[in-house]
Amino acid sequence: MNSLFRILALLVALAAATLAFIFTASPQFGFVLQAVLALGMFVAVGLTLLQVVERRRDHAPRRTWRWLAGAAVLYVVVAQLLVGRAPTRTLETVPAVPDAAEWTLDDSTRLAYVKVAATADSGRTTPVVVLHDGPGLPLLSFLADAGRRPYDVLAGQGFDVYYYDQRGAGLSSRNDLRRQPAYSVSMHVADLDAVRARIGAERLVLAGTGWGASLALQYLLAHPSRVERLILESPGAMWPAAWPELIPATARARLTDVQASALAALQRPPLRLVLGRMMADISRPAAHTFIEDWEADQWWTRLLTESWRLGQPNLTCRDDPMQGVPPLRGAGFFVNSYTLADAARLPDPRPALRTQPVDALIIRGSCDYVDGRVASEYLDVLPGARHVAIPSAGHHAWLEQPALFDAAVTAFLRGEPVPHEVHHPKP
Repeated sequence: MNSLFRILALLVALAAATLAFIFTASPQFGFVLQAVLALGMFVAVGLTLLQVVERRRDHAPRRTWRWLAGAAVLYVVVAQLLVGRAPTRTLETVPAVPDAAEWTLDDSTRLAYVKVAATADSGRTTPVVVLHDGPGLPLLSFLADAGRRPYDVLAGQGFDVYYYDQRGAGLSSRNDLRRQPAYSVSMHVADLDAVRARIGAERLVLAGTGWGASLALQYLLAHPSRVERLILESPGAMWPAAWPELIPATARARLTDVQASALAALQRPPLRLVLGRMMADISRPAAHTFIEDWEADQWWTRLLTESWRLGQPNLTCRDDPMQGVPPLRGAGFFVNSYTLADAARLPDPRPALRTQPVDALIIRGSCDYVDGRVASEYLDVLPGARHVAIPSAGHHAWLEQPALFDAAVTAFLRGEPVPHEVHHPKP
């Protein structure tokens, strides 16, 4: 029983040391001083509580010191292994993409892009700008590995087409979160408008997939006169607060007990990342001095890759969940985390969107893992929305059914009847 009380006392000391490590987060302190202060808290609280235990049992003081010394050594060793030492870096470098160039924004952020120039003289001056999924899932390397791009067909219709990696992902630069603001939805909207200015366009056709569709709507609300049309593939939630669960159980493959256990273990972030996230609430500069981008990206990349390999969720209609899906390179965890946290705080955009008459094409593959009711909400809310169902296609319909996808987007922008359009009665 005495040993149990001593262990409980040391566990309380460990909790106090953890809180000390988190709440002393400061760029002026740095990791070493934080660790020393946490160790001091562990020793002070541990000594006090062990002395209380020993006095209650009328034992010799030297037993207190033996327990404390052993616990302190164990604490230092385990803390160094689990917290003090960064993992081995195995994250693959994002390869260069042929024909990629860069826009440099006013805050020195570099956005990597690829331009596909119009090959037909149609007199059109409105370019197509492609907004990728995520936030934080890169576009340029994904398309290079896939060997094709979804909207190049529009160049033949007289449109310039621009693909770019959003801030914080892929070949674009990352915010230095020790000094720069955290990622936010408004930051991505401002970046997109800066892209419009760099292109020299008065209006844009926005083509967004997943989160990219959500970003397109936020841009529409901020700059309604600058959006000519929307092409929204496998759209994400208009308002995340209304959709805490975007993926139904039917969109996930069945796992064995071993697979489920292994995935659950991978889904638990390392202790370093957990502590770094807690530190960010106290001092974001200190947290991002402690945890660098690559470390969070490495864990997230492993998690997403393994999840998709196991069909959690199924990205395609194929039996092999990853058949034809390019590898994930250049994913940005922090842009994902901070942007989604900011998106969850935004007010409901749906009332304002009901007043926007912009023409929108909603494309959804029959096997898309996003709940079908999300796409239906776009049809209910956007007055000018139309719906195309692509058979035998998953989250990226252009990847599995390129001919059907090309026909749909081409007809839509030419103002012609759209193949596979599903007619829904408007309320």
